[in-house]
Amino acid sequence: MGAQRLGALSGVVAVVLILAGLAVAGSTPNGTSSVAKVAAFYDKHATAQTTSGVLLSLGALLFLVFSATFAARLRRVQGEPFGASGLCLAGAVVLVVGLGVYAGLSIAIADVAGHVEGSALQTLSVLANDSVFVFLITIGTSAFLLGAAASVLTTEVLPRWLGWLALLVAIVGAIPSHVLGGTLDHIGIAAFAGLGVWTLIVGVLLGVRSTAA
Repeated sequence: MGAQRLGALSGVVAVVLILAGLAVAGSTPNGTSSVAKVAAFYDKHATAQTTSGVLLSLGALLFLVFSATFAARLRRVQGEPFGASGLCLAGAVVLVVGLGVYAGLSIAIADVAGHVEGSALQTLSVLANDSVFVFLITIGTSAFLLGAAASVLTTEVLPRWLGWLALLVAIVGAIPSHVLGGTLDHIGIAAFAGLGVWTLIVGVLLGVRSTAA
């Protein structure tokens, strides 16, 4: 199996691992949850948070491999070292940093659950779920997809509809958190889900093309 195919399919595996990590973590307490509720949740689900952190960190690593492979392909087609492909890779780095910090906080919470005051757990939980996840991950998602959209729409590296899909999801991800309120308060998270779908499609498509080449 060639390096290009492995790089492309690493995106598929990354999405599976990240989805598994989020599923294992469960519905974590939000920023308005009481200290008692936060402490009780993490005392009960400490092992799940550790498992989630491991899966998310592995998924982040593989997404970075996929992004580097995709950006290299864009550079070959575009014939320039930076530009849209550079934005794509930079966005991936921001996203991976966000996932890595979120995974690390999940493991840290699991380690200290039952050994520190509930208010300390609440602080870590808010940092993970309301700061790192919402901002770093949505910013990275939007930047990655904006770069991908610009590249796809100006070249023939992928079908154009994937470029328009990337642009739409990137715009959603760029909507600041806590602006719209209500059920749309964290609409940027929908962009993270959209990135997962986009990555699955592109990973499979590029993997098939690499096999046929």
